[in-house]
Amino acid sequence: MNVLILGSGAREHALAWKLKEQRECHKIWLHPGNAGARLSGFSDLGACSSLDELVSAASHNSVDLVVIGPEQMLEQGFADAFRSSGILVVGPSRESARLETSKIFAKTFMLEAGIPTAPSQIFESFNELVHYENTSWPWVLKLDGLAAGKGVVIVHSKKQVQDFAEAVWVTKQFGPGPHRILAEGFISGREVSYIGFCDGEGFIPLASATDHKRVLDGNQGPNTGGMGAISPSPHLTPELESQIEKRIILPFLRQLKTTSLDFRGILFVGLMIDPQGNPSVLEFNTRFGDPETQCVLPRLQSSLLFLLRATAKKRLNTLENPKWDSNTSVYVVACSQGYPEAPKVGDLISGLDSIPKDAFLFFSGVEQTPAGLVSHGGRVLGVGALDSNPDAARKRAYHALSSIHWRGIHFRTDIGL
Repeated sequence: MNVLILGSGAREHALAWKLKEQRECHKIWLHPGNAGARLSGFSDLGACSSLDELVSAASHNSVDLVVIGPEQMLEQGFADAFRSSGILVVGPSRESARLETSKIFAKTFMLEAGIPTAPSQIFESFNELVHYENTSWPWVLKLDGLAAGKGVVIVHSKKQVQDFAEAVWVTKQFGPGPHRILAEGFISGREVSYIGFCDGEGFIPLASATDHKRVLDGNQGPNTGGMGAISPSPHLTPELESQIEKRIILPFLRQLKTTSLDFRGILFVGLMIDPQGNPSVLEFNTRFGDPETQCVLPRLQSSLLFLLRATAKKRLNTLENPKWDSNTSVYVVACSQGYPEAPKVGDLISGLDSIPKDAFLFFSGVEQTPAGLVSHGGRVLGVGALDSNPDAARKRAYHALSSIHWRGIHFRTDIGL
């Protein structure tokens, strides 16, 4: 098969890297990709200024399967457009993608399905939110829509509520609107990511992983798109996974049928596990996680292509669960100075030739210049390693990362602890 992977980050680079192992993949395009991935041999489809041109280029190059990475492309209906052209797609329809792109749509879906989730309330104006007399702190405020990971805040006071309301409706930090806010009760516990292939009929889980969202060691500082991950997750037990399947995945599949949503893609369930071991859904994502994908795929021993193709064809129920390497995978993200608020870019990256062969390296925010690769985004690249001992996997990953340098490079030193 010829496969087109859409996206430009390390997640998409990891997908292309894994598919390259399989002889059934004749050609792999990564579009638009990034300079680091192109150095690894993955080319794009050339200049495409519109979705129609991209679909046309895919047809011209005999693409058999499209895998969509970024949520923005799902929101813009990329999956619908490629399916209409007769190409197999791993990515839910635009309507199904609202499970990620609209917090309120997702909350309504969960409540109707009977999926455990935090109590919530909807606010549609500045005055409505700031004058509401909340009696239970903290509160979680979520902007209804995509906000590049910056639309969710945990508030502990009316002053913080007002600050967020002003950012939304007064200074219009998230655009002109109209805007709605979903306010949720805070659930304490441990976060767990549960990700798998979903075709509307069946669900096959990926190996578990735990992401580290905060920018600084010890889970301090602002939330980011992800600073690293460990797989398998130390928090996902067989008993908990059984609960997740019964209380969340099965009701999710039933509700997809009830609502006639076309969901052929990746379901990412963000969970909070309370002190009693009960799971509640924080959010749905409708695509591969980042950086979980980069951490998990090196452990996959079964065919990624077969899993993707079965998802696109609604044939997951014909497959057995994939086999996984028993080793622990640790993946560390390296960022630009100032990330996530104001990353500094344009710094020359050195040491890439010194990465050990048994480590894996995936690029994200990089650009090619005559002098070499330079940083060109907040999250620049990530490095990972496998080992039977979790602590040894950590040490191998950090040893590999220690070879790489650019001015202001930043990464957490406690991934996997």
